[in-house]
Amino acid sequence: MKRALALIIIIAVCVTGFLSIRGTVPFMPIFGNSMEPEFKAGDLILVEKVSPSEIKVGDIIVFTIPAAVREHYNYPPVLAHRVVTVNTRYGITFRTKGDNTGEDPFTVRAQDLMGQVSKQIPYIGFPLLFMQSQQGLIFIIIGLCLLAFYLYSDELSWGKQRVQRGLFAPVIEEGRRTSQVMAQRMERTEQVLGKFTSAIEVYAQHLQSHTTAIQGLSEASQELKKGAAEQNKVLTRLMEVMGETRPKVEEITPVEEIMPKVEKVKFPPGCVRSRRQPVAQEEIFRAG
Repeated sequence: MKRALALIIIIAVCVTGFLSIRGTVPFMPIFGNSMEPEFKAGDLILVEKVSPSEIKVGDIIVFTIPAAVREHYNYPPVLAHRVVTVNTRYGITFRTKGDNTGEDPFTVRAQDLMGQVSKQIPYIGFPLLFMQSQQGLIFIIIGLCLLAFYLYSDELSWGKQRVQRGLFAPVIEEGRRTSQVMAQRMERTEQVLGKFTSAIEVYAQHLQSHTTAIQGLSEASQELKKGAAEQNKVLTRLMEVMGETRPKVEEITPVEEIMPKVEKVKFPPGCVRSRRQPVAQEEIFRAG
């Protein structure tokens, strides 16, 4: 209730400020310099209702300007000027002028009279003038909307929730189910990834052990190569030593060179000497 009352008061103040320039309320801001130095722009004047017969020359009156005259002479809707002539020949009419300008090009009728200026308040009219501008009107509208949203944020949120429950309940329920399914799938995926990670770690350990074994075999192979090279060196050295200590073998003179050349003696067949000849040669060979 308090929020609604505050909002209504603010709206009423804005509407009053907007209507003040239209002459609908008993006060009006000064927005020109036609009455300087009596009135300055931004001053607020209070309008007192009086009878047209009470107006005399020198009084400052507030009057409205008909639309046709306003459009023709480019005048504001409401004006406050000083009376310079009062005509009573064909009814009461007034001729007016500004203290800082010339005489107005039209006659003020009695029915257009709003009243007479009674009081003046300096600088209070500036906010009302701002409300009359286009920028001020936009600012007021935006400010009122933001204020309404702020004051009724809880109600708007509650209404939004009700609308969501009523219109989007199936969609929300389906979204929740989808979220649950996705959460379950994510949990399963995390479990599978955990197992896969453990398997990778075990495989890495096995791979590290195999790598260590291969490195050991490589080192053993190098040691074997070194041992084989040393063994070859030892065998080579042994061969050299054996070659130096081997006894020299005297050359054997062939039998043909030792045996004297014996002429073959031919004997007649059946002779005893022909049988003993080989024995003689054998003896000669032995003797040699």
